[in-house]
Amino acid sequence: MEEKTMKTYVKGIYCVQCPELIICALLQLRGVIDANVEYFKSLVTVRFDPDIVTEAQIFAALDDAGYPPFERRPSVAERLAAKLAHAFDSCRGRTK
Repeated sequence: MEEKTMKTYVKGIYCVQCPELIICALLQLRGVIDANVEYFKSLVTVRFDPDIVTEAQIFAALDDAGYPPFERRPSVAERLAAKLAHAFDSCRGRTK
């Protein structure tokens, strides 16, 4: 059995019961081995067998459960930190 792990951010996590509902919805999918939710990050990690279930089916299950997946953009602080790191590396002659 091949195993794959995927991570995605979801919208709609408002209470401490939400992660339980997400995990329950995912574990009902045949082929999902394990699921974990990081409450404060709204990050869902799913281990699954890609021969049985696809990422699209997992995304659909999340959406059907009321927690639509989305791609998280870096925050302003993360973008600023990346720019500062790049500028620092440029000063030291380490740019790619």
